[in-house]
Amino acid sequence: MKLKRTESGKAQFDFPAPMYYIAKLVRTIPAVGDTLHSLEFSRMKKNLESLKVDRPIYVTGLARAGTTITLEMLSQHPDVATHRYLHMVMPYVPHWMQSFADKTPIMLSPTERIHKDGIMVNRNSPEAVEEIFWQRYFEDTLDETKSNVMKQDINNPEFEEFYKEHLRKLIQYQMSTRYAAKNNYNVARMEYIQKIFPNVKFLIIVRNPFDHIASLAKQDMILSEVERQDPRLLDWTKIIGHREFGGAKICINLDNTDTVQEIRDLWRNKRTYVTGWAKYWASIYSHVHQTLENNEKLAKAALVVRYETLCEEPDATIDQIIEHTELDPKKFESVKEEYVKTLRPPSYYSVEYTDEEKRSIKDITGTVAKFFDYNL
Repeated sequence: MKLKRTESGKAQFDFPAPMYYIAKLVRTIPAVGDTLHSLEFSRMKKNLESLKVDRPIYVTGLARAGTTITLEMLSQHPDVATHRYLHMVMPYVPHWMQSFADKTPIMLSPTERIHKDGIMVNRNSPEAVEEIFWQRYFEDTLDETKSNVMKQDINNPEFEEFYKEHLRKLIQYQMSTRYAAKNNYNVARMEYIQKIFPNVKFLIIVRNPFDHIASLAKQDMILSEVERQDPRLLDWTKIIGHREFGGAKICINLDNTDTVQEIRDLWRNKRTYVTGWAKYWASIYSHVHQTLENNEKLAKAALVVRYETLCEEPDATIDQIIEHTELDPKKFESVKEEYVKTLRPPSYYSVEYTDEEKRSIKDITGTVAKFFDYNL
């Protein structure tokens, strides 16, 4: 497999060093975060008494499927609250973190995010932050040798109380009514999330495996190279829970420990590296398909969105997304018009697979891909 990437020449987004050390402190001593959350919540309690988490929206799927652009789009709806880049540093106190940021002129200019994929971000851009909490309260989510699947029989009152309080704070200070999150690891937690929020809405993003695997491999190579240049990044990915790529990447174990080990073995060999990603793609989306097939209530709460359809038929696809999530379409008209004009398949890299790699991708992902109307 050969990747050809068009260099953008844009500045790379990064956090100032002091913020890195603050985030590391909170990760190392969880009691700091817990205490700060309790203090902020007690200050806001009067304003939160009548506020409930109503129909939260969860965007999920394997990384590089189009989950980021989907969250970015939804975040521009006036009724939607999301986590932002600035929350990564101190996620437990979103209100105070925003108040501090408003007085600090840093990270304001849009720069290209570290993924080098043309997406421009600043401190107020929507981002996946809540994984910090999942890894805090569910340590097994970091263990590939154990199943990461969380069904409705999971019971963690401490997490559930904190999580609901936190989301209410986020919604209140952003003067919104709904919460939206992007989290790729939530493909293994949909049933548990629906237990916590029975009226939840899921958007599951899927992408043609040939293009998807190329993007996954590209990102893994980029982050591995950046880590070699700056070892701090490896630690940073662990702190914020973004462990899909590079030296800290973790496979989601979907009751298939043997498959996870096989994927790991394939990744270690350059010749079978692409095959490893093909097996991972098939593992993730086979689980998605089976879960929706076996759980009617969850299937009704979920909308599967093909990334290609979003790019090629944005008008109709965005309407489907807004209808499914039950957001007010009138408040979204101008945002929709802009995305209809700009949504396009990525063009900043191309890929050349060997014949062996092509056969491998087709053989491994073909059956699962058909469930999502891909004919390889």
